[in-house]
Amino acid sequence: MEAGRFLLALKSVCERVARGNYAELDELFALAESTDAPDVVRELAEAFASMAVQVEGREFHLSQLLEKLGETNRQLEEAQRKLASENTVLRDQVQRMQITIDQARKDREVSEIAETDYFQTLQARARDMRARHRTQAQSRK
Repeated sequence: MEAGRFLLALKSVCERVARGNYAELDELFALAESTDAPDVVRELAEAFASMAVQVEGREFHLSQLLEKLGETNRQLEEAQRKLASENTVLRDQVQRMQITIDQARKDREVSEIAETDYFQTLQARARDMRARHRTQAQSRK
């Protein structure tokens, strides 16, 4: 095969590999090992084959990374859903705690008021008034 035909074969194979058809690498390696091909064609075929192998390796590595990123993204989305759910539960718990705290505060404030001398005096007056009212109601019978 003359040099021109080797160059055309090299060009054709390189075009197919450039389109992502890495199955054609065997043909590039065959050209690189051909004793009939001129040295420059063999060297070019070997260089192109080496570059194609490196590109194929990078593409494989990138596809693996993309798969891992996809899985990581899925895990992050699941974690985000769990966090949103937990936040809702925690918000509800805080709301209930506020209500409990408000009730305890109210009870404490009522207790503080009930323990004042003024309130005690009012209660005593109310008891006396009820007792008088009962006595008057019983005496009318």
